[in-house]
Amino acid sequence: MFRHILDQEPLDEMDGPIGLIMAPTRELALQTWKEAKKFATPMNLNVVCVYGGVGISEQIADLKKGAEIVVCTPGRMIDMLIANNGKVTNLRRITYLVLDEADRMFDMGFEPQVMKIINNIRPDRQTVMFSATFPKTMEALARKVLEKPIEIQVGGRSVVCKDIEQHALILTEDQKFLKLLELLGIFWERGNVIVFVEKQEKADDLVTKLMKAGYNCAPLHGAIDQSDRDSALIDFKQGILKLLVATSVAARGLDVKKLILVVNYDCPNHYEDYVHRVGRTGRAGNKGYAYTFILPENQERYAGEVCRAFETAELEPPAPVKEMWEKFKAEMKEKGIDVHAGGGGYSGSGYKYDSDEDEAIDQRKKLTKLVSALENNDDDDEIETQLTNLVKTKKRTQNVEPVLGEEIDAKVAAARSAADKLGLSSSDADQGSAQVLSGENGSELTPSQIARQKAMALNDKLNYTPSARPREELFGQQFYEAEMEINDFPQQVRFRVCSR
Repeated sequence: MFRHILDQEPLDEMDGPIGLIMAPTRELALQTWKEAKKFATPMNLNVVCVYGGVGISEQIADLKKGAEIVVCTPGRMIDMLIANNGKVTNLRRITYLVLDEADRMFDMGFEPQVMKIINNIRPDRQTVMFSATFPKTMEALARKVLEKPIEIQVGGRSVVCKDIEQHALILTEDQKFLKLLELLGIFWERGNVIVFVEKQEKADDLVTKLMKAGYNCAPLHGAIDQSDRDSALIDFKQGILKLLVATSVAARGLDVKKLILVVNYDCPNHYEDYVHRVGRTGRAGNKGYAYTFILPENQERYAGEVCRAFETAELEPPAPVKEMWEKFKAEMKEKGIDVHAGGGGYSGSGYKYDSDEDEAIDQRKKLTKLVSALENNDDDDEIETQLTNLVKTKKRTQNVEPVLGEEIDAKVAAARSAADKLGLSSSDADQGSAQVLSGENGSELTPSQIARQKAMALNDKLNYTPSARPREELFGQQFYEAEMEINDFPQQVRFRVCSR
């Protein structure tokens, strides 16, 4: 990247960066920025780190001074691009794009933000992606932004390093803390220790228990203020703090020189997370140790992921863990469910942001506009044509069920009244009444009649009475309707739009 940037024209006033590095977490962005500065300073290149959780004003000032390289998290970078009407920075000069922990950047949480940035960068850029793991589903998404990519594998794909000695133990919740104290007694004098838990509350509780046991430690998770996260990480890297209790926010990319032990106090729920957690130790040829605690109940599936990690590293999984996994597979097979170790990694659920979903959203918008037009008694023929086009792929008919009983006259009168509201002709109403009296199914309704029926039913449910004023009274009044995407606007603009 540095060679590429030095070969470009110098930055002019109001020019954006030439190189952009995106990382999924603030800690990883800061670490990358510190390493990049070591190389950039002798070359007279400016590197700016843009990340959330801290004040934006200083970062804006740094960007306005001009920076050849920007290290960022996606959310704060989008804020910078739209700040001051886009006058802070821009993407016009970017010709070198780096995505660190690329599989995490393309999961369901980050992918929309990352794609917004990538789609606004010139297509002749050079794109580089790094990750220790790359599930197939994430790779398919990543290849959308690459053209004729070259893949380089160092060591193995999604494999735990050979320098890490792995252990897996089946323990109850009460036994886990005692085992952790035993491990700390063995490794405390040999280097730093990081303990991974699943939830933020669990991290805080475990820190309290460890402090009572005489171990100086600190938590690291997303709910902690950014300045506290930074200071805890700095103390941990400098050896002032030897024990860190963290969630998976610290699992990726963090490089601590003397980290000797990783303890998965809560078993990771998928293979990629296990590889990244364990990979915090055994770096740069140093020996490392990793212990994973598995509960005897409700974590049988996780045992399969741990077994897979051992097998891919050409190690024999512990017998109790393998036995638990085989027993779970047998139980699932009896129920007709086929299970296997290794899922899709960070697949997520919810919005898919694909063409089918966009089309469905457009259809909903059109239907909303049509219902609004129905309430305002707009042109029936045009509405019927639009509704027919919307439902042409599906057969949409609604039959009138026969109504029998003592109150049939009242039912017929109600049907006539509904027909008048729907604007049906008298012949249509008479025909429908005759069919009801004879016990026959009614004829198929037109799409506009179906829509009006549904609008009336919704009005009854909400106790809403449409305006009875004739259209002549509304003449001279102008009504406007517009849909605006305001999520990317600055906060003040969003507030003014929403308060109108």
